[in-house]
Amino acid sequence: MTLIERATKSANSLADETVSTVSKIGTAVADGVVVTAKDIREGIQEGHVRPRTLIAAAAIGLVVVVEWPVLVAAGGVAVIVSKLRSRSTETAQ
Repeated sequence: MTLIERATKSANSLADETVSTVSKIGTAVADGVVVTAKDIREGIQEGHVRPRTLIAAAAIGLVVVVEWPVLVAAGGVAVIVSKLRSRSTETAQ
């Protein structure tokens, strides 16, 4: 296996892990938003909002504000590696 093949294999592995991690983060944030929205709706109906709901809403807001550049960059890297992967398979044939 040549150096370029090993580097390509490593990059592909990294891209797969990045996509997996981004997917897990997105799922966790979506689940958090659903639970928080439900808690807020129940809190409004009951006349008070639980402290855990405020903490969850703040955490979701923090993730949205702070982490979105990381997610965009990771997604961009995954797209680039995917393009390189398809290009390397075309040249091999």
